Amino acid sequence: MEKWQGKVAVVTGASVGIGAELCRALVEAGMIVCGMSKRKDKMEAVRKNLVDKYVEVNFKCIECDIRDERQVAAAFKWIEDVCGGVDLLINNAGVITKGLLLDPKNTIELYRTMETNIIGLCLVTREAARLMKKRDQEEGTIGHIVNINSIFGHKIHACVPGTKPLNGMYPASKFAVTAITECVRQELLYLGTKIKCTSISPGLVEGDVGTLNTSHEMIKVMPKLTPQDVSDAVIYAISTPENVLIHELIIKPVGEFL
Repeated sequence: MEKWQGKVAVVTGASVGIGAELCRALVEAGMIVCGMSKRKDKMEAVRKNLVDKYVEVNFKCIECDIRDERQVAAAFKWIEDVCGGVDLLINNAGVITKGLLLDPKNTIELYRTMETNIIGLCLVTREAARLMKKRDQEEGTIGHIVNINSIFGHKIHACVPGTKPLNGMYPASKFAVTAITECVRQELLYLGTKIKCTSISPGLVEGDVGTLNTSHEMIKVMPKLTPQDVSDAVIYAISTPENVLIHELIIKPVGEFL
């Protein structure tokens, strides 16, 4: 991780779970970390936890709803003005709802899922890639975009006949992230950059949106990863040499049957 010391990382969905753990790991690695979240109060709690553990903390809280293009543009302008640019982006923000595709009066939930998990991710990626490309041209720095995807971005859970499906819009949005990762990789090559693009797809994670938003008994008893397990996978992916790209990484807890 020596190559990342002093570099600037942006982490979306940074206030809890995987996002908060990623902020800790990247600060520990010597990076300047800009944590994005809709809840600034929760971000301040992350900051306090970091301050309690480290003498000097390069951690900045940015209140931003990634579904709002104006907020995203303003956030990245602030990052450019204050930090000089972006070297690493971790798209971690995401939502899951209990509703199904065919449920009545579910329009708000449908838009919320797609706008956060797909449109918001694209807006943030676009702004970060612009600054990474500028860094590449001026300093020869190779940026990296990491999408926190899901096992549900590769397969649809098969429900027991006669029981209510658990899927809804979440797998559709995560399948989109799988496609977006490859599309962005190709676009970055077309633009003549060496910026890397990685998808990390964990199975069930303790405290993740998939476990917090369901009361299904099966989910309660299934084995789960920890946020640190996912963070460790990200650290591995971004620590590879310049000529190596971890494009897709699926990680599961031992014993998971999804």
